[in-house]
Amino acid sequence: MTDKSQWKSAQTVIEMTPDVNRLLTQAAKRSGRSKVKEATIRLTDHLKTVTDIAVPGRRFLSDESK
Repeated sequence: MTDKSQWKSAQTVIEMTPDVNRLLTQAAKRSGRSKVKEATIRLTDHLKTVTDIAVPGRRFLSDESK
């Protein structure tokens, strides 16, 4: 495992399909969060839960999520 102290906060730009944009917008409205905050929360949760994705729909869960 890598040392967390070597990493700093970062921003990135992603490309979303119209459908994913719609889903994210709806989720943000339901939660009362901005789209950026909603995407950050969902990406963080996903990366902690799913260690790898072989192809869409084929996921390898982390040991912590089992």
